[in-house]
Formats: sequence, structure tokens, C-alpha cells
Amino acid sequence: MPTVSNMEEFAAAGLYPGDGDPDERRALLEWLSELGFTVEQLSTPIARDNLAAIASDYRIVPGERMSQADAAARAGLDPERFDQLATAFGFVTLDHDPPGDRRFTTDEIELFSILASLTSIFSHDEAVSVVRVIGSSFARLGEAFVSMFLVDVESPHMRAGDTELMLAHKIYDATALLDGLTARLDPVLRRHVLQAIERGRHGTVGVERLLYRNAIAFVDLVGFTPVSSDLDAPELATFLREFEGEAHDVATRCGARLVKVIGDEVMFAAPDANAACLAASTLMAGFGAGSTRVVPRAGVAFGDVLTRSGDYYGAVVNLASRLVDHAVPGEVLVTEAVTVAATDCRFDVAGRRVVKGFDDPVAVWTLRPQSASS
Repeated sequence: MPTVSNMEEFAAAGLYPGDGDPDERRALLEWLSELGFTVEQLSTPIARDNLAAIASDYRIVPGERMSQADAAARAGLDPERFDQLATAFGFVTLDHDPPGDRRFTTDEIELFSILASLTSIFSHDEAVSVVRVIGSSFARLGEAFVSMFLVDVESPHMRAGDTELMLAHKIYDATALLDGLTARLDPVLRRHVLQAIERGRHGTVGVERLLYRNAIAFVDLVGFTPVSSDLDAPELATFLREFEGEAHDVATRCGARLVKVIGDEVMFAAPDANAACLAASTLMAGFGAGSTRVVPRAGVAFGDVLTRSGDYYGAVVNLASRLVDHAVPGEVLVTEAVTVAATDCRFDVAGRRVVKGFDDPVAVWTLRPQSASS
């Protein structure tokens, strides 16, 4: 517990009494001192403005941090290669780092060393590409964790007018959930790797292992723009969460994979055209039933696609994306290749459409409604 002299140091550093209740600030400083934080650590501009969060900051990324030059040497990598990996991971300078100097913990350095060994099996360019996927995926996961905390914990705390110390404890306890989490996620990664292997087996084309035969579907929301302008931030967040959540769950249950979400549009893929059609039709029936102002529509194409870093590219992808613009609300437009491959589905002729980016008019069909329970 801080002594009188400690409190005098805190006062001299501008940390006490602070702008609020002096007793509340003293309680917070006592707790931070018990955790081992010094006056010097707490009096930096970043720490002073975020006293309730500094303990969790150091708990999230624990350990001493060394300069990039020292980290590269310890990892046994040349500076250029180390910098390339750090950038691929999406690492930037943290607030508590010296300006312009990324700092790294021993755990991070050990990970760099392990991933650098990927080049003994894979090419350097492919290994770095995978690191970028890891970095971008974890960046999104990090944003999702923080968003969840801000919405469900910090916002109610601020509305209730709780103390700084109470908020500090809530943040600290929330970050404790990260301890050991990555190790426990190992089964999830292994499951998804195996599922990706099996999708590849079902859709592989040729010996290069770059092209795969897949059904690609895009679903967007007609009327979303005007409706979103009428929603406040919490309502919009809830709407988007429900749309993305239903799209993910429907695609998964139907045997497809949600590839990405782009605003009010989702993309999913499946080696089996039946699965893609079922997912699109089910999403039409499910999400479209809840609103008369926002209604989904979809486009589905089937054929050879290039797979890179968990995404899909090529004319088939472009065509599926363009077909969405030609579908009316509640409709799933598909190509002829889909009607041939999706033998469990039924379709109605919908004529030919002039599709941007394609020289000849494209023959299209409308998928008859179906659902996962039918």
C-alpha cells in the first residue's frame, strides 16, 4: 500500500488527487502499487490518461520488451527478414514503446523464430503470405474482443457512474480470459485445417493445387443504406451482428464456408453446389422474414476458382458478385453451371442478363425456395 511519501510522489507527478473523487483515485493508485507499478510507469502521458487500463495493458502483452534490432538478433534473423515478419503480423509501435521503435517480448521473438522455419518446407513468399493471414485474422479477433468489452462492460460501467477502481478491476478480469486461451484454441485450428483439406479434396482441379471447383455465392441486403441511417449506433451494431451471425450459422449448417463480410454483403463458398444453393435459399427465408424494409438477394456461380490466403478469385467469383445486382429482393439468381451441378435443387428460367465485365449476355435461372429443414 502506498505510504504518505508515495502519495506525495503521486501528487508531484500529477496523478493525485486527479479530476474526480480523491478517495477513489487513491484507491486506484494503491491497487496499482500493489501490482508493482512505479510512479515513473504511471506518470507517462499514456498511462496518466488511462490509469484504469494500464494494468490490463501490461497483462495482455506481458514481459520485458526489447528493441527491434535486439529482437532480430535474438531470433537469429537478419533485420530485413525480421521486419518483414513483424509487418506481416501487423505489428505496429505500441503506446508504451519509444516513438517509432517497435518493441518485442521474448514470446513474440520465439514465435518469429518458429515461423521463420516454415521456409525449410515452404517458399519464403508463401510463408510470409500465411503470416499475413494469421496477422489479419488475429487483428479482427482482437477488435472483436475489444468491441465486446466496450459494449457489454465499459459502456454499462460508464452509464452507472462506477469508480475508476471498479473499471480497472473489470478490465483486468476481462483480460485474464486471454491467459492460456491461444493454447486452448489449438483444437479449433486443427479442425479448420482438416476441413480445409477436405474441401480441397472435393474441389481440386489439376495438379497445381491452385484451382478448385467451387460454388461461390454472394448475398447482400436491399434497403440497408436508408435503414442504417435511421438506426443509432447500438441498433446498427445489433443488426449487423445478427446478419453476419445468421449468415455464418446458415452457411456452416448447410456445408458451406463463410468467406468474408463486406458491409451489408456476405460471400460464402462450397465445393458442393447444392450446399451453396441451400445456404443462399435458407438465408433468404430466415433473414428476409424479419423485415419488409431490408430484404436479402443472392447470386450463385459455379466453376474453377483460384484460392489464395483463404479467399477466392477469378471469373466465377466476379460473376457471382455481379449477379447480385441483377437479382430482385428475395431472389437467388444462378448460372447454368449451377443448375447442372446442383442436382438436388430446382430452378426456373430467368432469361439472359448483360453483366458488367462479361462480353456476352449471361443465361440465368432463379433458384426455387428451399430451406435446411426441407
